[in-house]
Parts: sequence; structure tokens; C-alpha cells
Amino acid sequence: MSAQQPPPWRAVFAGARGRLTIGLLLLEALVAVEIMVVATILPAVEADLHGLKLYGWIYASLTLASIGSVPIAGRMTDRLGPRPILAISIVFYVSGLVLAATAPTMFILVVARFVQGIGGGGLYTVSLGTVAKTYPPDIRPRVMALLASMWILPGLVGPPIGALINATVGWRWVFVAPLPVIVLAAALVMPALRNVRTSGERSSLPIAASLVLMLGAGALLAGLTDLSVWSGPLVVLGLAVSIPALRRITPPGTLLARSGLPAASAAAFLASAAFFGIDGFVTLMLTQTRGLSVGVAGIVLTCSALAWALGSWWQSRVAVRLGTRWLTTFGALLIAAGGAIVAVGLLDVPLVVPYAGWAIGSVGMGIVFPTIPLSVMRVATEGREAAELSSTILMDYLGVGIGAGLGGVCIALADAGTISLEAGLAGAFGLGVTFALVLALVGRRLPDARHVPEAVRPENDHEKESSIRPTGMTPSP
Repeated sequence: MSAQQPPPWRAVFAGARGRLTIGLLLLEALVAVEIMVVATILPAVEADLHGLKLYGWIYASLTLASIGSVPIAGRMTDRLGPRPILAISIVFYVSGLVLAATAPTMFILVVARFVQGIGGGGLYTVSLGTVAKTYPPDIRPRVMALLASMWILPGLVGPPIGALINATVGWRWVFVAPLPVIVLAAALVMPALRNVRTSGERSSLPIAASLVLMLGAGALLAGLTDLSVWSGPLVVLGLAVSIPALRRITPPGTLLARSGLPAASAAAFLASAAFFGIDGFVTLMLTQTRGLSVGVAGIVLTCSALAWALGSWWQSRVAVRLGTRWLTTFGALLIAAGGAIVAVGLLDVPLVVPYAGWAIGSVGMGIVFPTIPLSVMRVATEGREAAELSSTILMDYLGVGIGAGLGGVCIALADAGTISLEAGLAGAFGLGVTFALVLALVGRRLPDARHVPEAVRPENDHEKESSIRPTGMTPSP
């Protein structure tokens, strides 16, 4: 087979690797359903609980919590393996769902999402760490594309299910419905993770700095969201705390997006800030300014999920040939174009415009999202893949929190009467487009396997292929 030709799909499901693949895909699908349903019903939740100024915090709190949990999960996954970390992560995730289902106020719902985010960070770290540890480099793009494809069915059924649950038994049941399925999924996934190797080594993941970053970013967003006499001190404190912590967490040169791993960390932040700074507010725009129902507005999320999966599928076919740098730049430009078209939906234009626009943006994210961690995996040190991916994962989550949080600041200004809601939404979309354009520039500096000499790579493809048969561990039945 040519070096430029991707491996057949059946290679992803061969032998013990196939059982692991199915387990990871099932868990991804369950999380995807919950995310898509919640994104659909949030306008109804806000109408019931009120607190529009906290709208952005529903997303930001979940991702800020993940910033604290990712390095812990990365370190423990390398040392203990993914099974115990997965179990603990599920406990937090389920606890957050239960608290959200019983939340009496918007503030308690924000707290519930924070608890859920602790578990979500662990789940994401276990998933990417397992891919890096067990799959050969040429198969990883296929696995990442399959994980992305798990959003297709949730994208199709999630929004209408969310709208139906909200219209019949109420939005609270959206958080209750996944519980029995998540427990069942855990029972199916755990055996598949038995053979993932561990290093037993101590890593230098900056856990304390990650927790400080989480608090600093939270203080920054709190100061910007709730304008008061405390806003200035909170913003200054947030920046003073966050920047030093960020420098400890990320590779040297990340803040300047220097070529290599620093640029990958910066790109992960920019991609998530761009996409979720727009995505978190599209349904709010469609319901509040265009007068659509929750169900009809949710169709935009269905289109987004399908487009994201399409972008990832195409990326998996051309990743080796085109390289990470070209793909990231191209995907970033699609996100920027899509966000700009979505913003045009604030005007009196046909409704197909914002729907089509966000489909374009989602194709771009589908290309970018798997490309960035793949660029890191190719140069990761064997046995420490989860640890070395953690800085990129952390920046990913920070980007979601900052992107959604800054968008939420614009909405909070509208809630306070400082600006109109249309202006607030335009501000959120404009920030997303700006992040995407910066990403297009940073994408040219990512690690690219085609430009890394074989002698300096941490391992060759044959060694990585053999890693699917861990040493000193009980073989899967």
C-alpha cells in the first residue's frame, strides 16, 4: 500500500483493537447526544429559570472545570491506565447530570455543569490518550474520523428529542434520560480498556497550575460578565493569575505560537474559541431575534453535526497527503467564513443563510479538530502520550470556556440594557470570526510529520504498531 494511501477501514476494527474502537465510539455517541440535546433546550431553560447574563456560563463552567481535571486525568491515565480514570470520570459526569435535573435556579445549573465538566475532562483525556497509546499513526486519522462520525446520529436525533422532551415532560428530563444508558455504556467499555498499556512513570503535568488557571479564567469571565464595582479588580486578578499559570502549563513559546508543539497548543485554544464562541449562541439568535421555536432552531445543530462529521471524514482521507498545516489553515478559513455568514442572519435575510453558514463553519471545525491532536501524537514520547497531549487538551477546553465566556459577556451587556441583543450576538459572532482568522495564521506553524526527520521521532511506525499488544498485561478474552 502506498505511503500516501490511508489504511482500509477494517484495520480499525481488527482483533482486540476492534473491541476497543467500539467501546470508545459508544461512549463518544452517548456524550454527543447529551451535548446536542442540552444545546437545543437551553433557550427554554433560560426562559424558565431566567438569568440571561449566565447563559454563556452554562458552557464556560463546564469547560473551566475540565481545565482542572484534564492534567490529573492525563497523569493518572499514564500511570494507572484508563479504566479507573474512566470510572471516576463517569461518577462526576453522572452527578452533574443529576444536579442539573434538579436545579432550581440558573446559578445552580451553572454549578451542575461545573461538576459535569470535571467528568467530561476525564472522559476526553482517557479517549485521546487511549488513541495515542494503542493505534498506529496511519490508523489514528481513521479513528478520529470515526469518533467525529459518532456525532452524526446525535446530530440528527438530538435536537428533535430535546424539543420533544421539553414540550412534553419538561427540560429537566433531558438530564435524566442519559443516566441508565451511560451506566450500560460503562459496563461495555471497561473490559475493552483492560489491555491499554501504562508507563508507571511520574510525569511533570502542572496540576496546581491548571487549577490556578481554572480559577483565574473564572475570575476574568466573572468580572466581564457581571459589571459592578468588582469588575475591574476581578479582571486584573484573573489576568495576573492566569497568564503565569498558562506559561507553566503549555510548552515554552505557546503565547507567541512558535513553530511546533507551542503552535499546536495555541491552535487548540484558537479553534475552540472560534467555533464555540459562535456555536453557543446560534440557537439563541434563531429563537430570540428570528422568532423560531426551539425545535426548528435546533435543526441548525443537526446540520452542524453532519457537516462536522463530513469535514472529519474528508480530513481522514487526505491527512497524510496534505499535512496538518495546510488542513488547519483551510479549516480555519471555513470557520471564519461560516461565522460571518451566520452573523448575516441577524439581518432580514432568508433563514437558509445562517443554517448554511454554520454548516460551512462546522465543516471547517471537522477538519481542524482532529488535525491538531494528530499533529501532537506524531511527535509524542512513547508511554507519556496522555501527559504530552494534556497541554493541547487543556488549551482546547480553555478555548471553549473563553470563546463561550466572551460571547456570554456580549449577551450579558444586552441583558443589562447596555446594548441590544442583536448587537450582543453580533459581538459574539465577531469574536469567533477573529479567533478563526488568527488560527489560519498559526496553522502554518503546527508540527507536521512530513517535516520531522525520522531520527528525531519518538518511535517508528513498526514500534507503534506493536504497542497494541501491551507487555505484562492480561490479554483480552
